[in-house]
Order: sequence, then C-alpha cells, then structure tokens
Amino acid sequence: MDQRGHGDSGPAPTPCDWWDLGRDVLAVLDHLAAVHPLGLGHSSGAAALVMAELLRPGTFSGLVAVEPIIFPPPYFRAVENPMSAAALRRRSAFPSPEAARAAWRGRGAFRGWTEEALDLYVAHALGRRDGAWTLKCPPEVEAEFYRGATAHGAWERLGEVACPVLLAAGAESDSHPEEFVRAMRSRFASARLEVVDGAGHFVPMQQPAALARLLDVLPAGS
Repeated sequence: MDQRGHGDSGPAPTPCDWWDLGRDVLAVLDHLAAVHPLGLGHSSGAAALVMAELLRPGTFSGLVAVEPIIFPPPYFRAVENPMSAAALRRRSAFPSPEAARAAWRGRGAFRGWTEEALDLYVAHALGRRDGAWTLKCPPEVEAEFYRGATAHGAWERLGEVACPVLLAAGAESDSHPEEFVRAMRSRFASARLEVVDGAGHFVPMQQPAALARLLDVLPAGS
C-alpha cells in the first residue's frame, strides 16, 4: 500500500499523527477482506504494521518489522530536526526519470541500493507535472512525517503485540544499532532479531535477497 502522502495516495493532513498510519493499514485490510495476513514492512511502514496490531489485536498472524521507527521516550513533536531539514533541501523535480536516476545512483540515502531497487524507485516515486518529473511525496510531506516520528509513543505498548515478530536490522544501520534493536526485541512478547550484513537502514533496497531468506526462518505461528 502507498502510505498517505506517498506514491499515488492522497495528501496527508497536518500535523502528522503516526497512529493514522496504523488506521490506514486496517482500512486497507478491511477493504481486501484479509484474514490474519503476515505483515512485512520497513521503517515507517513497519511502525504502521505494529500500530495496526496494537489498535486491533489479532489482526496479523505474524510481523516482519525491518527497522521500525519506534523509539523510546521522551515523546515529542520534533518541529526542528536534521531529517526534516534535509528533506526540505531535497531536489524534487527532474527533466526526466533518467536524470533523476543519475542524480540518485550511489549517493546519499541511495548508496548501496541494488540496481533493481533504484529502478523501481524511479518508476514509482516520480510523476509528471508541469513539464517535469517530480517526487510524488513532496519534500514538505516527508519533512512533516519526520516531525511526528518521535511523538507516537508506541514503544510503551510493544509488550501488547501477541503475534510472533521477526525484527530485522542492518548491521551498518545508523538509526537502529544492534544494542538498540536488542532492547526493542526485549519489549515484544515474542520476537527474534536478525541482523543483516552489508546493509544500513535500507535493508530491503540494499540486501533484498538476504531479507527474502529471512522469510524461511519466521517465528513459529506465523
């Protein structure tokens, strides 16, 4: 699914309440009439799945949460933060998808991405508008998501997640170092941790085959 304000979804209202991401997941599952699916998500998507399970216990048969954006207190809306500032500086328009790909390849957050992952991002992250190819998620929307990332407080409720959880993190992650994700794992009722070599925060884009192999070692019950 495309999160609100991302991809082909509609604009996100402000201020950003991350619990709405969990509510959106539940709305999609209701629309699909999905019964106890396995949820796999990355970053804010992983947090959205956890929040959906907290809002409606028993929704998922299991969760694969890759570096979920769920942090311990203090909880606050970070109006000024480095991630939002960087998002607002992001170039959002290009003369062609090829120009965007050339600008992104091997740089910044895209460092270490597979060619296939980058191709998919170029294909789905850009839309034609006013004679240019622009990001479907405008920098202002991305910045607003970061402002709300530290406010939701789901950390306090991780013990309520009863379904088995496979928690995954990149060995080179600057947002989810191993000590931190071990502390996160201990808060879940039933979770195991897998650290993926050769990846930072963007595990699915940097090591997709390694992440796929983890699906063969899912917790019992999922």
